[in-house]
Amino acid sequence: MSAISANQVQQLKEMAAQGNKIAAIAQYREITGVSLREAKDAVEALMHAAPVSLPMSLQGSGPDPFLENRIKRLLAERKKIEAVKMYREAYQCGLKEAKDAVDLIQAEMRREEYSNTPPSSAMSADPFAEEARENRRRMIIFAALLLLAAGGLALFFVLRSGV
Repeated sequence: MSAISANQVQQLKEMAAQGNKIAAIAQYREITGVSLREAKDAVEALMHAAPVSLPMSLQGSGPDPFLENRIKRLLAERKKIEAVKMYREAYQCGLKEAKDAVDLIQAEMRREEYSNTPPSSAMSADPFAEEARENRRRMIIFAALLLLAAGGLALFFVLRSGV
């Protein structure tokens, strides 16, 4: 998420005034990371020259990287509720806005995780490769048991005929 500049607000107003309301809403969402409903309300407010209420996290100097790291650590520990609480307390915002912001941080973490995964390690985690090894091991054990049974039968017949 990033703060919205006065220039971007002017561009959104112009887009909406030219009848490109959907494009303006999409661009507002892309800039701010808010929900579709919040973006629609904000663009409509811009169209009627009403003041737009930006999310608290986007006002002022922008998101706090120290806080974001603490939230990422909580998310890594699977403590999403605590992360939302921390975000709400830091930015004095509503539950929905805090949850949406934490969801964006979590999505960013997933993207980073996937982009940092080298192709070789992704291939080694192939579940079918593990299944093939297990099948090979079973076949070897089966063949050994079959040979043991055949040897036992041969020994039985040799000893029986010799008596």
